[in-house]
Amino acid sequence: METRILRYFLVVAKQGTISAAARELHISQPTLSRQIQQLETQLNTPLFTRERRRMYLTKAGSAYEKKIRRIIAELDQANQMIANINNNDLTGTIHIGCVESEVTKLLLPQLIAFHRQYPHVRYDFYDADGEDIQERMDQGNIELGVVCAPISTVKYHTLKLPIQDRWGLLVKSDSKLAHHQVITAEDLQNLPLIIPHRALFYDDLNELVQGRELEIVAESNLLTNVSYLAQAGIGNIVCIEEAPRPSSTNLKFIPFSPERRQTQFLIWPKGNTLTEATQRFIEKLQTIYA
Repeated sequence: METRILRYFLVVAKQGTISAAARELHISQPTLSRQIQQLETQLNTPLFTRERRRMYLTKAGSAYEKKIRRIIAELDQANQMIANINNNDLTGTIHIGCVESEVTKLLLPQLIAFHRQYPHVRYDFYDADGEDIQERMDQGNIELGVVCAPISTVKYHTLKLPIQDRWGLLVKSDSKLAHHQVITAEDLQNLPLIIPHRALFYDDLNELVQGRELEIVAESNLLTNVSYLAQAGIGNIVCIEEAPRPSSTNLKFIPFSPERRQTQFLIWPKGNTLTEATQRFIEKLQTIYA
């Protein structure tokens, strides 16, 4: 079976339609549709259910997609490894997943120095919450991740980074809270909140408010869109101080009291062969932060 067909399958699974997948792959819809049908025939199993204009993975298709995604990721890594062996100049792509954090500023000088040393290495950044990053790492789509505790040390190598992000609230500059120096549990009562998609944060937030009921109006994993909701007065955003947000929004950060801080870690999977570029970048960071 050609890996090309497997890559076609992954794109269709991601896009959910033949038309969208065909545009991404730059091939005709009939060709792509025929290739997917032939794959299902070879496997003697339907991989998709087709409902109107959408395609959904079957139970077998979902299991197959996870396995094939890992196989393709490992194949790409093997190809990069061979290219590096036959080329004195380091090449390849470093796939990095990163939470919104001040850690970006911390790693930036190391990335710049590494790029100057190895100018033909490319970088693929993925911004998400820690749970999503770990899931994509388990699937083989990310080799490096920046996440906060708790972390499974059985599955991942870890490197503690000298960053402790401070949690607080983003409020409108003209709100009643804007003059506060800190935000307390009492301040959060009956206050519409926009909270992050981080399961580990719920326990921390509940500990802060000591069982008080909160008014949650929205959840999100990144700040860009919900910053506009906050600017419109829909809610106040629970986030870390250095999380990037649109400059056009007039929001003020106020820290929690008692103070809540969060340590960040660099993680990479155990038992997986990393690309040479990724391995060297890790070694560089270990010499600095270990």
